[in-house]
Amino acid sequence: MPRSSIREIWKREHLGLTMIIASLAVIMVTLFLLFSYQHNAQVSHIREQGSSLARVISRIPYDKLVAQPGQTGTLSVLQHTDVQTGFAYVAVVDAGGVPVAEVTAPGVLVPSSLPPESPAAWLGERTLSLQGDGRSVTEFYAPLLEQGDIAGYVRLGYFQPGFGLKTDQLPLFASFALPIFLLTPLFYFLLRREVRPFREATDRLGSIVGNNIPLGKVEVTASDELQGFMDRFNHFVGAVQDRIGQLEADRSELETSTKLLGFKRVRIESALQSFPEAIVVLDESGVVSLANSRLENMVGVPVAEIIGRKPSEWCNDPEVVAFLSGNVPSGMRGMHTNTLEFVPSGTAGRTIRIEPYPLFSPRDVNEVLGTLVVFRDVTAEKLVLNSSGEFIAHLSHELKTPLNVLAMYSETLLGDGVDNAQVRVEAANVIHDEVERLVMLINNMLSISKIEMGSMSIERKRVKFRDLLQDVFESCARTGREKGIDFRLNLPREISPVALDKNLMRIALNNLLTNAIKYSDPGGMVSMTVEESEQTLRVSVKDNGVGISPEDQDRIFDKFFRSENEAVRKRSGHGLGLSLAREIIQLHHGTLDVNSTPGAGSEFIIEFSKEANLLKQAV
Repeated sequence: MPRSSIREIWKREHLGLTMIIASLAVIMVTLFLLFSYQHNAQVSHIREQGSSLARVISRIPYDKLVAQPGQTGTLSVLQHTDVQTGFAYVAVVDAGGVPVAEVTAPGVLVPSSLPPESPAAWLGERTLSLQGDGRSVTEFYAPLLEQGDIAGYVRLGYFQPGFGLKTDQLPLFASFALPIFLLTPLFYFLLRREVRPFREATDRLGSIVGNNIPLGKVEVTASDELQGFMDRFNHFVGAVQDRIGQLEADRSELETSTKLLGFKRVRIESALQSFPEAIVVLDESGVVSLANSRLENMVGVPVAEIIGRKPSEWCNDPEVVAFLSGNVPSGMRGMHTNTLEFVPSGTAGRTIRIEPYPLFSPRDVNEVLGTLVVFRDVTAEKLVLNSSGEFIAHLSHELKTPLNVLAMYSETLLGDGVDNAQVRVEAANVIHDEVERLVMLINNMLSISKIEMGSMSIERKRVKFRDLLQDVFESCARTGREKGIDFRLNLPREISPVALDKNLMRIALNNLLTNAIKYSDPGGMVSMTVEESEQTLRVSVKDNGVGISPEDQDRIFDKFFRSENEAVRKRSGHGLGLSLAREIIQLHHGTLDVNSTPGAGSEFIIEFSKEANLLKQAV
């Protein structure tokens, strides 16, 4: 039979089948209880009978129980007169447990067993297994006394009763099972008659649902009690039909509103994503309702884990959480805003500014719908402000020193030393040097500004590179020898002429040499070495001064940068020399690198590539 047919039958007749199964279960439970009672009664009867008979036999004299040759013993009489149910055997054993007389049921062998040793155990019962078939017997034993001494024991065994239905018990079983089984179909038909209206109503509702028929009254013929229920059910169906019509109208209106809101939300999200800053929108309760993708870079948390959660659930910075929670709008209080700057954990040197803005209702200016929070990375602004402040301080110092020197020597020339030729010459030389220092500082500033504005133009001309290097080196060496510094120039005899801007390259080389002199101690050494190969031209400026730490090597070419090292801070400088030198070298399509060890000096390496057509006019 197909499985679908079986399921259909079970669906229709599951109540009747359930009742049949339940009735069978009741019959089985009843019989189990009956057999259990019968078994317990038999066990009690055997125990009562066995213990009593064992005591009776133990009172018979030993010689009466054990027959002499040619005589009939008492046990033989018990064998012919025993009509007890379940009798297995009766035996007399001597004090050592050896059988001296026994009477058994057909096919039964008396199991061997040692006599009890303790006087307290001389009288009792035990369970043994028969030899051969392994059936269990309950044995009752008692002592046989002769003149006060143990002459032996009597052992009386009965088969243990079992569970099961015997032939003579069939009428009893039928008398219990038949009434119960016959009552089942009677109750089933009565119950089926009562639930028939429910079945018809179920079929009617199934046809309505399966064929998409509009809801209506369910006409069913039923008894008075069920007819009242069906009337109320039909009334309920009518109310449901009216409610469904109302919900359909509401759903249509809701779908239109949802599509419109979805379209507006997409436009808002699109606008937020196009913002150059990270944006977060908090609702009235402080929960994030909108956020753009740039926020993840600011706080390190995916946007998907931020939407629908409060700041305390996704932000680990207590200061930020307290700030955002304190700016949740509440009436007019949301009109007052402030800002917060913080450094995200794990990103030292980076500064984020938070700026909240209240979102007012277009219908009521006193009603605040939420807060728009802008996360802005102001690290560059901070660096520029700090660098500009340091630059102004350094520039003021750089300008103040030569101006003081000029003022001092001008006063000297105006005073009594005007007639002393040596004083006039010294004053003129000092004034000349300080003026050159001011001119170099101003030129560096102008050059940096031109490079940043893109107005710096390179006038490449054919230049004897060896003469340029030697001229710049000797010019710087004259100033450095006053500090007791040793200068060494290692140039090849011939260096190929190159096409470059002579004035700009002079500024770059002069800045590197001046920087090496500035950070060398008296007695130190500054050298310039040039190496030329078929592919490159390499210029090295080396000193054995204070050196540069690994942390500062990544920033020494930044504008206005000055190391925090005390040995560097005590030397004058404005942080433009190395930056300008690299810009000039890069304009010539070259590279400027540094190798340095703190306390062992620094080496700045300029390298041009001939393959890049930088030496196109070389011989």
